[in-house]
Amino acid sequence: MKVTESKKIKGLLFLEMEKFEDERGFFTRNFCSKTLEDNYGNSRIEQANISFNRFKGTIRGFHYQINNHEEAKTVTVYSGSLHYKVVDLRKNSESYLEHESFELNSLSKVVQVPRGCAPAFQTLEDETLLHYYVSNSYSKENEAGIRYNDPFFKFEWPLAVSVVSDRDQSFPDFDSKNFSGLRD
Repeated sequence: MKVTESKKIKGLLFLEMEKFEDERGFFTRNFCSKTLEDNYGNSRIEQANISFNRFKGTIRGFHYQINNHEEAKTVTVYSGSLHYKVVDLRKNSESYLEHESFELNSLSKVVQVPRGCAPAFQTLEDETLLHYYVSNSYSKENEAGIRYNDPFFKFEWPLAVSVVSDRDQSFPDFDSKNFSGLRD
């Protein structure tokens, strides 16, 4: 796997899968704990999740965990495509409260989101399927989020929003003055 680190958010890694192809199809590795450990990533896995999204324009996120339940996520899109955003919430980070956006297509690359960051995405195609490993078990009492249209961040999305959960729409306005940041 070829690893590239984001120039904006330290620890945000892009891993290019090397495909070995023949008449049967292809083989590729989409997770390697040694590669992640060697490149500042978190290779611990507590959960593996699948997200299937029926409609283009669907938004999920920004989700994160607090109180020492912060998560690193390793994300692969298996079909479809999406616009992905990552907000850095790590209090000691040089890019604290900044965000980065990029596009992910079917089996294009694997993204390692560092612990202490909040990711979200918007699907660019119907029937988009992604898989992600999570470094910590989900804790309902420690879940938190940022609304996809929060005025503090001024997020721009490439498509009109078609579907957003009630939960994701109900996150309060982000209060940067009272937010103490997350650990990394």
